[in-house]
Amino acid sequence: MPDATPDSMPDEDDWFALTASARKRTAYTEDLYFRECWADVVDIFGADRRNWLNPMAMFAFKADGVAGRRLRPTMRYFAEQGFRVVGVAPFQHNRQSMRAVWQYDWHVYPADRLSLCSLMHAATPSLLLLLVDVRYDGVVPGTMRLSELKGSSDATARSPQQLRSVLLPPHRVINFVHVADEPADVVREAGIFFDRADRRRLFEQARDHYDDDLADLAYAEIDELERLYPASDFDLEAAFGRLAAHGVTLKDLDRLRAARDCGPKLRWDELAAVIDPADPATDVWDFVRIATEVLPMERPGLAGTMPAPTSQDWIARAGRPLSVAR
Repeated sequence: MPDATPDSMPDEDDWFALTASARKRTAYTEDLYFRECWADVVDIFGADRRNWLNPMAMFAFKADGVAGRRLRPTMRYFAEQGFRVVGVAPFQHNRQSMRAVWQYDWHVYPADRLSLCSLMHAATPSLLLLLVDVRYDGVVPGTMRLSELKGSSDATARSPQQLRSVLLPPHRVINFVHVADEPADVVREAGIFFDRADRRRLFEQARDHYDDDLADLAYAEIDELERLYPASDFDLEAAFGRLAAHGVTLKDLDRLRAARDCGPKLRWDELAAVIDPADPATDVWDFVRIATEVLPMERPGLAGTMPAPTSQDWIARAGRPLSVAR
């Protein structure tokens, strides 16, 4: 008796429509999250999957975006830039998911930053959206265009019109939002964020409402998140003031300010000895804001291992056009 049918993997036309990166294609062929979710994509979108996926973008608010109340300005930005909401899914990062999403970048950062990000990304539930790019040109995928509109976490590397500039992040680590770069990343990251039933529900919602706008549903989820989880001003000096009001000594505050300014950076355990992030009385976002200034944030001389294609890479391949949008 023959073996069971093997998993369906992308064919050549699929890979062409999924990524402009040969490195990513090789890596994702062996990636569990991509492979598992691709089976759902094939099942739900069928032979027309490229026409469904390529105008689509996947956007996630980070937990700091909830605390910073950046969800509503971002929704307005979507409308201004030509994106409609077609899928809405609450989610919450955990220790494993936040490592998996950015697994090709974590080696750039010290272990203490990994501890910080483990705390901040899982601090509250958040919201993930599937969007359709109504300006999709048949060449540059919707999620690629939105990724470039998002802008870098480095303020010196983005324009005033990009989303992160509009949202005014207080630090490159506290940057509020995440966008899947390419259609291949939409598939892989949906496999990370959601179990099978939830991601299938999300994709079916997008398929069934592809020509609708579910912004009202997204705003209802935003209302609930803002009702349940307090806001933070992410103001560094105000955070120091609140620490003083809660009994942190002047000596410890001076030590934190010295590490912020020009003194040696602290280690995670040193910071936690002053402000215990596990203490229910600790404001997690005051801890995060101070941690971004006093912990080491980079390992010099290293870069991410997964290339980041640009819209120009997609345009350069346009001699073989992608499918026309629905």
